[in-house]
Amino acid sequence: MTAAPRSLAHLPVGIFAIAMGTGGTAVAWHRAAAAIDAPEGVGIALAWLGLAAFAAAAVAYGAKVALHGADARAEWSHPVTSAFVATVSVSMLVLAVAFLPVSHGLSAVLWWAGAALQAALTVLVMRTWIADARIQAMHIHPAWFIPVVGNLVAPLAGVDHAPAEVTWYFLGVGALYWLGLLPVVLGRLFVEGVIPPRLAPTLAILIAPPAVAALAWVRLGGAWTDPLTLMLLGVTLFQLALLAAQATSLFRTPFAVSAWAYTFPLAAAASAMFAAFEGGLSAASAWIGGFALAAASALVVALGARTVIAVRRGELVTAHG
Repeated sequence: MTAAPRSLAHLPVGIFAIAMGTGGTAVAWHRAAAAIDAPEGVGIALAWLGLAAFAAAAVAYGAKVALHGADARAEWSHPVTSAFVATVSVSMLVLAVAFLPVSHGLSAVLWWAGAALQAALTVLVMRTWIADARIQAMHIHPAWFIPVVGNLVAPLAGVDHAPAEVTWYFLGVGALYWLGLLPVVLGRLFVEGVIPPRLAPTLAILIAPPAVAALAWVRLGGAWTDPLTLMLLGVTLFQLALLAAQATSLFRTPFAVSAWAYTFPLAAAASAMFAAFEGGLSAASAWIGGFALAAASALVVALGARTVIAVRRGELVTAHG
């Protein structure tokens, strides 16, 4: 049997999800430190680890763009992979939140660069979905939410770095298009058959929009006791339960970079639950946040180790059928 060819041309843009998940877990640890006196150093260490992962991904993928530009452009316009391009901007926005307690200046740099890229990528990805005649129902998957979630993430650090109208712009776009995409994605999941195993971890992404939307709403002046916020937390809890119900089958899927899709949504749910506990909700919120944070942290460790193995074996640059 001939071995699959290896080339930097096959490096997926989704590698930026590593920084996204690690940074999101750092934010959750910051929230845990404030809510339940968890060790502050864990969040700080994860923030720096996430930044290192982002830098490594930027160098590696930058080399792909320089050496295999046609392959990179094909990935950006592909009906399935185009959504993962937004992991670049979202990881920057998440890291901007992670560095708020560490370095305000670094957070600002990450936020402005990430926000500008997020605004542009949202338009470009949406244009691809609207104008590309190749797109069929089978190409739709939960990672289509990634460009949308980026807009919801932007206000979390944007409140500290940008004018109010800018952060409200991002929240408006994110909320409207999340609700618009939700029936599209659910329709694909319900009636078009099971998604491919390599994309199965993206089912966890359904957790992220309501959790991040709740955090953004409160950052922009809402309260954790608002009916809207409570509804968003309820949807987050439902999605956590739905993911848990599928855990056995999902964890049997072969390793791929897409497995990092588990980490950010779980971390976002943990952050929302800890913040809700701080905001006056019952201790149940803190318990749920603790379970979600434990799961996210364990996955960061396990997937980090598995990714190192994948790098050593050349799996990240191997063509997949």
